Amino acid sequence: MLLNAAAALTALEPGEGTLAEQLRAGMARAAESIDSGAARASLDRWVAATHA
Repeated sequence: MLLNAAAALTALEPGEGTLAEQLRAGMARAAESIDSGAARASLDRWVAATHA
């Protein structure tokens, strides 16, 4: 799951460094989003929007 999220983040906003470094940074961002609850909140907003 983290690798897929990291790939999406890297495709959306490529950063500095090699692809491996960018994916590592993306995995850290994805893990933080999951741990903080931000990913769940985003999913909840998406579900609410699709049911409206």
